[in-house]
Amino acid sequence: MGIKKLGICYVILLVIFLMAFPSTGMPQVKPATIIVSAEGLADPNFYKDKTLAYDEALRDAKRQAIEKAVGCYVSSQTIVENYTLVRDRVISKSEGAIKRILKVVNGGIQPDGFYHVWIKAEVLAAPIRNAVKALSRMERISIIKERGNPTFSVGLYIISPDSWGRRVPCEVCNREIANRLRSFGYKVISEDEANRQLQERIKLLLAQGLTREVASQIVKKPSDISINGVIKLRRSQRVRLASGIEVQTTLLTAWSIEAIDNHTTEIIFSENFRPPQGVMYNDEDEAIMDVGSKVGDVFSQDIFKDYILRPTHDVILTFSGMPDRQLAKLMKKELLGIRSVLNVIFREFLAGGDTVFEVEFAGSREQFSDILDGIILKALNAKYGKDTFSIREERGDIVKIQVNNPRAITREKLEQGVPTQLVANVSQERIKEVVKSPQLEDKYKDVLNL
Repeated sequence: MGIKKLGICYVILLVIFLMAFPSTGMPQVKPATIIVSAEGLADPNFYKDKTLAYDEALRDAKRQAIEKAVGCYVSSQTIVENYTLVRDRVISKSEGAIKRILKVVNGGIQPDGFYHVWIKAEVLAAPIRNAVKALSRMERISIIKERGNPTFSVGLYIISPDSWGRRVPCEVCNREIANRLRSFGYKVISEDEANRQLQERIKLLLAQGLTREVASQIVKKPSDISINGVIKLRRSQRVRLASGIEVQTTLLTAWSIEAIDNHTTEIIFSENFRPPQGVMYNDEDEAIMDVGSKVGDVFSQDIFKDYILRPTHDVILTFSGMPDRQLAKLMKKELLGIRSVLNVIFREFLAGGDTVFEVEFAGSREQFSDILDGIILKALNAKYGKDTFSIREERGDIVKIQVNNPRAITREKLEQGVPTQLVANVSQERIKEVVKSPQLEDKYKDVLNL
């Protein structure tokens, strides 16, 4: 068999291998889960017994966790406007979606009059997505929100005789993968561009007074998923043909590819491929072109769809002008009560009253401005007074909120005021689920329009 025919055979075997990949038992894309922190409420005046109130608040926290996860597929405003529909057709059918409860905090009866329970839960995305898909076509048109496309960064390298054993960017491979991903509607940037933007974000935080160590910890790459890998080529031994001509081919010896979630550092896809005896090519250019195409084929439309269907986004949220550190830390609970906010990490309280939070919310980056103005600030200003909070600066994933009236943020109002989850973008049906006694109705009748 001729050398070129032998090379073609190996290429065919390679293609067959890739087609059979899902059934080989090699690493697959992991089922998508969503980590959600949620606050459950119960009316202790209605349930009388504290044990019953706790049980109801815990059930409510689980429902709120599901509702927040549903918010990754259905807009917050639509949940409010179609609360009964979403509750009956989506939320109620997704109750088995909680994979496990990671943490439970029993807050007991708080000064605001409610029994509080906070949980952190891991929620399976598939049951929620299936429940949303089960809606009629017209319901889906009005209910399923536009999902923000994830951004991929691609950085594959090649090691070959022509590179003298050094890693050099495989431009053909990167272009082929980028073309495949873009054809499915995904956004793609180079790994170099992702790193450049990362350093720019770190500089912004350094200019705001954070240390490099802290800035490096809290700033994420601008890409949601990074695809990295190495492709190895070598030359075969020279073979003298019958005609007296010496022939030397280029061999594909191995490749290693992985995709990393930059928000969790989790490896969500990995493949190591080593042909039994190498795939042969006439020269390195031919090898790079063919290998680039084959590597690109690995990234099909389906390989990431279950993972990236949930659109969430991380931002650095800074409150400027908080009265003191203790009140600043308590703002975490206020944020967690808001439906669009999935998780909150308190990072730092800086000199001058700047409080830094890392916030994960349900939605794409493009939707964040609407969520920030129409939900987060609306809820906080409804509780603490008109224009107490306003946007001072918004750059990429870094947002500064100005506290215009620090004296309005008191421990009394923070602890005894109405929970933030009940004051903005909330349906009357939701309020009636938790405000059941005349005592709480009287206390909040003006605030909640009871």
